[in-house]
Amino acid sequence: MRYFSKVKLKQEVFSLIYGKGRVVFALPKEHRLDGFYVFAVEYNNNQKVHYTIDGVPNWTHLDGGCQTVFYLQDIDLSDIDIQPPHKVPSEKQILKYKEKGTLEIQCPSGIWRNVDECPEELMKKAFKKSRYYLFRKQKDNH
Repeated sequence: MRYFSKVKLKQEVFSLIYGKGRVVFALPKEHRLDGFYVFAVEYNNNQKVHYTIDGVPNWTHLDGGCQTVFYLQDIDLSDIDIQPPHKVPSEKQILKYKEKGTLEIQCPSGIWRNVDECPEELMKKAFKKSRYYLFRKQKDNH
């Protein structure tokens, strides 16, 4: 059974990127197909994201995307790293880490994720506004 095969309106979910949200749209079960967006979630920052039945968001490629949203009761955040970086990288370091695939960004959810696993607009916006404290080099234990 697909993870979101029983998703319902107003259900609370948690996105690794945006944090807590609520389902605001869900196709009826008989219309849900693999590879199509079947429900939408609105987050506290008014961001609305559409997802497939497997939880793949609309800002990623369907064929290479991964699940980034979960039912709220299924997520355990007790050992998630949300600490600020020990050292704020420079603009040059950020670009170097991005090129090497070792750049992380602190998402609106507070969770650190590799920038390649996040919507590109998050990195662009933070970088453009010189919010370098939202970036760090990926830790070796990932």
